[in-house]
Amino acid sequence: QITVDNNNLLYDVELQLDFDSGKFSLLKYSDTAPNDIAELNLPFKLAMDHTAQIGSTGLQIRFSDVTEDSRCLSDTACIWSGQVVIAIDVIRAGKDPEKITLTSPDFYPIIHELSDYKLELLAVQPYPATGTAIKKQDYRVILRVTPLL
Repeated sequence: QITVDNNNLLYDVELQLDFDSGKFSLLKYSDTAPNDIAELNLPFKLAMDHTAQIGSTGLQIRFSDVTEDSRCLSDTACIWSGQVVIAIDVIRAGKDPEKITLTSPDFYPIIHELSDYKLELLAVQPYPATGTAIKKQDYRVILRVTPLL
């Protein structure tokens, strides 16, 4: 897993090193986490309607909906930056799923405490732009789950 610009995560990355220049070339990558497995303390990307198992915690996180996306278009100047509202299902063994709503007024992280853990919303992608409609299935979130201290 590689983090790019604190906003994009790449998985299954294959790099090539040019020994003469000392530079790496990106040969291939995926922007979707393999097998929807996430590690505690590390950011992970989750697609709409996908569920990630968080390490060996018994905790599962499902990205279930975007209920609002009024963020200012990336190529527009706005008086109000807007917000994005997402729904996350928190699933624990032997318990009913807990639905939580996270609202971002366009700054991150957004933090929600889950008894023993902290869920951080780090980004919602893609960012709206003029002339581009975002389909629900195209949304991705970048999340991180850490233990509460």
